[in-house]
Amino acid sequence: MALRENELFGTRDKVAIALMRIKEFEKMALMNNPAGYHVCISGGKDSSVIQELCIMSGVKCEFVYSHTSVDHPETIYFIRQEQERLQNLGYSFRINVPRWKDGRQKTMWNMIPTKGLPLRIMRWCCKELKETSGKDMYCITGVRWAESIARKKNRKVHEFVGKTKAEAELFNDDNDMRRRLTEICLLKRRFVLNPIIDWTDYDVWDFLNMRNVPVNPLYEKGYKRIGCIGCPMSMNAKKQLDEYPKYKAAYKKAAKLYWQHRKETAEYPLDGIMETPEKYFEWWLRG
Repeated sequence: MALRENELFGTRDKVAIALMRIKEFEKMALMNNPAGYHVCISGGKDSSVIQELCIMSGVKCEFVYSHTSVDHPETIYFIRQEQERLQNLGYSFRINVPRWKDGRQKTMWNMIPTKGLPLRIMRWCCKELKETSGKDMYCITGVRWAESIARKKNRKVHEFVGKTKAEAELFNDDNDMRRRLTEICLLKRRFVLNPIIDWTDYDVWDFLNMRNVPVNPLYEKGYKRIGCIGCPMSMNAKKQLDEYPKYKAAYKKAAKLYWQHRKETAEYPLDGIMETPEKYFEWWLRG
């Protein structure tokens, strides 16, 4: 089994190690907030692993899913099922809906008209729609390192995140070589534990199958990564938008409103990719 590795001095049990990591930092989590850990749920396979590990460890925690307004319908349905299942087990499972100061819900559709379509290098959507909870709490995420020899050489156990602009742009669901087992984000006032950071894809699926953990039905449709519909970080954003035409139409409408906003404010010249709303949307659609 991939979750057990034979090493020079014996066998390394990744599940036992992950459980130990979660238990070890529980006191710090309780010191920050009596609710314990803030477990970030995304609906993806990695967060399903984290969810199960937290239950197995017996630590005090709350599960939180951030509703972005561009979630797959299948993901929302799956999250609702998981919410009911975990609440029946006695856990707090909250669906966080980001809001403006006046109480209105923040959505992709009422933010694009002034911010523009989200880009790989400008993911304001993560900050505004996903990273809106867990301040002053110890958060657990399912972030994992991409497996490569070059990255292994640079790994550290603990890191302060937020000392530079580049570090500050790491988000909860970013799998990046800069991620560490524990992190303190100075800008977001958030402490982060990534207990399965050294797990492979094989480890994740082995664990889910071994424990018979429910997973998002999108994986049965061939999805490799679960995120927002049209996410600029996805290699299949265009395909997803073709599968969900109502979302595609909503993005197109919002892009036109942003184009009109720029025209009215004369903030930038409307040339090149911004010559027309259609050119702007097609440019974004091509990734």
